[in-house]
Amino acid sequence: MAKSNFIALGLAAVLACEPALSADTSAIDQGVYVGVFGGLGASIATSMRQQGQVLNLPRPLPIDANGSTGSSTRVALGGAQLGYEWSRWELGQSKWALRPAVELESFYIGKHTPTGEMPVVPRALGTQYVSTPMTAGVVLANVILNFKTPYSDRILPYVGAGAGMAFLSIKDSDSANPSEPGINHFNSDPSASDSAFAVQLKAGIKGEISKNLYLFTEYRYLSVEATSYTFGATDYPGLHLPTTTWRFNMGRQHYNLFVAGLQYRF
Repeated sequence: MAKSNFIALGLAAVLACEPALSADTSAIDQGVYVGVFGGLGASIATSMRQQGQVLNLPRPLPIDANGSTGSSTRVALGGAQLGYEWSRWELGQSKWALRPAVELESFYIGKHTPTGEMPVVPRALGTQYVSTPMTAGVVLANVILNFKTPYSDRILPYVGAGAGMAFLSIKDSDSANPSEPGINHFNSDPSASDSAFAVQLKAGIKGEISKNLYLFTEYRYLSVEATSYTFGATDYPGLHLPTTTWRFNMGRQHYNLFVAGLQYRF
């Protein structure tokens, strides 16, 4: 409900601009623009896997915990963009036109904590519960198509697609098992990072609220390739057998994001 209200308010603000604008509109020249934006969304459930060994005698005991987060996690984001938009391309006599653009943008997804429930092999060891407080920085190059419609020169729906990199950082992770209360199996080094290829699709609407200044609101779908992390060994002398470092994998991460922002064209 909160996400629906967020984008509905953005759409209402854009549409409210139209009555105040002059009906005498001319083609808008091409040029550079900058923008800032922020929003809310959710990280969809993803797979998780923890692997390592307990250094037991006479031989190490392999541990393989495999599961998923099971539910989505709320996120917030903010970012900036730099783009170039061309003059509109008329589509025959239809009164429709396209205004293509390219842009480079960067945004930051704030701290969110996916939590996984992972049955352990060997099964006698029960279930591992892993929480991963993480942030993400994303850099993307986008291609945008703005649509001029017969209904308004100042309010423009648009679609876009982009690709780039995501830089993910996990801090103070926790790997717990109810059979071993008080033990964080990543305790000697619970922080790690990785980077991965990312792609994005988006669709929205923007309106000119004053000369060269636009308000926009949009939906984004962001997909980040699977990532891999190495966390520290379990280190509780006298309480827990020593282990190797832990390899931790997260499957492809998907985000549904709802964004609003401002653009200024020079």
